[in-house]
Amino acid sequence: MNIVIVGAGEVGTHIASQLVSEQKDVVIIEKDPESAARASSMLDCLVITGEGSNVDVLKQAGASKADIFIAATSIDEVNMISCFVAGSTFNTPVKIARVRNVDYMRKGLLKNAAIGIDYLVNPEIEAAFDIVQTVLHGATSGIFAFQGTNAQLRDFLVKEDSVFNGVLVKDIRSIIDQKFIIAGVLRQEQLYIPHGDFQILTGDHIYIAALGKSFNKILARAGMTVDKLKRIVLVGGGLIGKHVAGMLIEDGKDVRIIEKDYERCKELSALFPEATVINGNISDRDVFEEENIAYTDAIITTTQSEELNILAGVYAKGKGVKRAVALIDKLNYISLASNLGIDSCISAKMSSVDAILKFIRKGNIKNVYTIFEGQAEAIEFIVTKNKKIIGKKLMELKLPEGCLIITIKRNRKTIIPDGSFVIDEGDSIIAFVAHDVISELEALINR
Repeated sequence: MNIVIVGAGEVGTHIASQLVSEQKDVVIIEKDPESAARASSMLDCLVITGEGSNVDVLKQAGASKADIFIAATSIDEVNMISCFVAGSTFNTPVKIARVRNVDYMRKGLLKNAAIGIDYLVNPEIEAAFDIVQTVLHGATSGIFAFQGTNAQLRDFLVKEDSVFNGVLVKDIRSIIDQKFIIAGVLRQEQLYIPHGDFQILTGDHIYIAALGKSFNKILARAGMTVDKLKRIVLVGGGLIGKHVAGMLIEDGKDVRIIEKDYERCKELSALFPEATVINGNISDRDVFEEENIAYTDAIITTTQSEELNILAGVYAKGKGVKRAVALIDKLNYISLASNLGIDSCISAKMSSVDAILKFIRKGNIKNVYTIFEGQAEAIEFIVTKNKKIIGKKLMELKLPEGCLIITIKRNRKTIIPDGSFVIDEGDSIIAFVAHDVISELEALINR
């Protein structure tokens, strides 16, 4: 598969990194020489310095033989024009554009066949959806919820007093009497797919797959409580904050929005009459006292300053707020934020990466979630007529090393399987897969 990516920012480079590790032929186009040089040093693929809408540059990148064209710069118009040129001049079959301005969608411009965009990704909407899903599930941790199932994948930081600390993976079931699977362990920024003799240690992030009803008991046994979050403080009324507010209000939440820009406050007040909009700066300690923020259930920080998002969340937790969710795009901040007490970190850029990867995965794959800088993915796929899988027990499948089946949905019932579970046609399977064996899994499930 040949893929051309325009833009060597975090979204473009993360997508490229994933696809290169799967032995896809990737070419990146980046107009900024420094960004192009950085991408070239990081990735084992061709990086061309130039404009993504320039015909000669696209020809040099091999757009005429590309199967997929992804425009992922930070400028909507560049992405749209690049897709138009790729489609009209080189007949590229699939064009994907990252577009932030929802007005383009509202006016129906992107539905025009002449524009030639096959899939549109809006980073703010993707991130807002992930934030809201986290809040609706109690914001006890980062959460990956799979649509149409009650299966969840959550990550937890193991603290010194945790029941998981020092325990072998094979012994954890005897401590917590629930069906669940430890799909992965992140230790010092290295992700492991653990075997039974793997020992959990303080500071590990463990990824647990279980049914929603089981998580309450797992969390309780681990010393955590799941509260229904009704009263929400939202810090930052920008694009993401505005989408989050709308979704939460629609779900019946009591939302207060803190925004330092007065004109934006007026806009938010008109847009959300049900919400309380406060014109103030969250870095001002008096705001916490005057607005009684300590008596709310959760704080969501979506300002443009990641440092402020972390600090405001930590301060709120210290004042008694139950849960803190922070918008963070610098991936090296995520571990720091978790160690400081932030319950869940959401990245708009990684939400976009997930949406794009989900679209371009071939065959029967329904869903994709990227795990920690693309070191692994949670992939949902449907079993069709495949003699290599159907009728086989999980223990009999020739799964690649680094791949673990974590849940299976059959006839509207979601199951946490063991090795004796027999696969049937039509099963919806969720697998936790190390990035370097994703292509092997794709080859297995698409035979």
